[in-house]
Amino acid sequence: MKKTTLAIGIVAVLGIAYVGTAWYTGNIIERDIDNQLALINNKANQLEKNLTFSITKSHYEKGIFSTKLHLTVTASENNSFYGEDATPTTLFDDNVTIHHGPFPIVALAEGTFAPQMAWLEYEMSEQISPQLWKLASNQPFITGHVGMSYGKYLTVKLKNKAIKVGQNEIPILNGTLSLGKGSYTFSGYTSGKDIRSKIEIDKFSFNHFQLFRADPTLVVVNKFVMNQNANLNSDTNTVEGSLSSHIDSIIYGQHNLGTVSLDFDFQGFDKQLFTYQIGMNYPDSDLDDIDKKHNIRFSLNKFNWQTSSGDINANLMFDISDFNSEVLDKEDYEKINALKFKLEAPFDVLARLSAQIKSPDTNDITSQIAEEKQNIQQMSGFLVHNSPFLALSNGKTDGIYSDVSLTKDSDEVNVNGKKVSKEEFFDNL
Repeated sequence: MKKTTLAIGIVAVLGIAYVGTAWYTGNIIERDIDNQLALINNKANQLEKNLTFSITKSHYEKGIFSTKLHLTVTASENNSFYGEDATPTTLFDDNVTIHHGPFPIVALAEGTFAPQMAWLEYEMSEQISPQLWKLASNQPFITGHVGMSYGKYLTVKLKNKAIKVGQNEIPILNGTLSLGKGSYTFSGYTSGKDIRSKIEIDKFSFNHFQLFRADPTLVVVNKFVMNQNANLNSDTNTVEGSLSSHIDSIIYGQHNLGTVSLDFDFQGFDKQLFTYQIGMNYPDSDLDDIDKKHNIRFSLNKFNWQTSSGDINANLMFDISDFNSEVLDKEDYEKINALKFKLEAPFDVLARLSAQIKSPDTNDITSQIAEEKQNIQQMSGFLVHNSPFLALSNGKTDGIYSDVSLTKDSDEVNVNGKKVSKEEFFDNL
């Protein structure tokens, strides 16, 4: 009896402690939410100078284990030419629920067992987009959550239902677009360190896709997966990271174009230059600082296009020190620590892909493949003549090949099994 009484007492104490912690966390969220929204709003306006964002909350209702509120996000284009701003566009206008930590039940259900200070659940309502609601079989088209740990680690995950849209839904769409189920995960510390993202889409297709001069046809991409991570080093003002991607198959008309995989990583890229090139703006950036130098390394670990006729493969490793410009000039060649490049593109593979793309709805393309192979061989001869680091055979199979390797401590470059001087190599680039 005493043991039973003790166990009940322990459970009661733990229950009270959990309720108290959840309530305390709710108070922290209530106290800080205005400041956090203001910080997010200011950061968004700093990163995008052509738009003005506004984030507001309303209908705030705090409970013991969760808080409900309404969030509205708008953006307006800055129109300095006319001296006035454009009418704001509503980007988000819906209800959300924030579950208080340390162990929200909804987080445990998602497989997250680390303590969470807050867990925001979202389901797109019918009022936001009745059309998407209907296309998703009268369900929320997008569902998701945002988790914030006590260590300020943020996790965002969104999921979409499969839908199919045509001209009735999107008048400018000349055809039918299908999007399969997908999930999109973004995570990282609020400081900008250890940023990771993952995208998975079962399938997406468009039945009126046109490539080059071929007639419009059906293209289907099956099982698209992409993983990316980036880490910001505030001390050196540089970014390092990696990206890998894979497509199970690309169907074009009646043909399977094959499987595609990509994997690369990089180090030492200047933060301001890197973000400037992708359209982001940092007010503290100093792109005119010509004395800023970095050690940069880029590695294309894998590019593989696998087809029924064989594979196209490419690898690249590039390492340079004291680099301080956007373009590699001749005076920068001596700063290169290492360069390795390898390309394998057999004519049979290139010819099949070319014939498949040009004749997507023809089942038997044997004659087209032969014709395309002849055309590619002729064009490749001209290409190799003007690019000595390319070859038309690897000793076994005809195609476009390259195998280049150089190091800083050598005056020679290995080019397709031969040695040439660095001066000759760079002069012919």
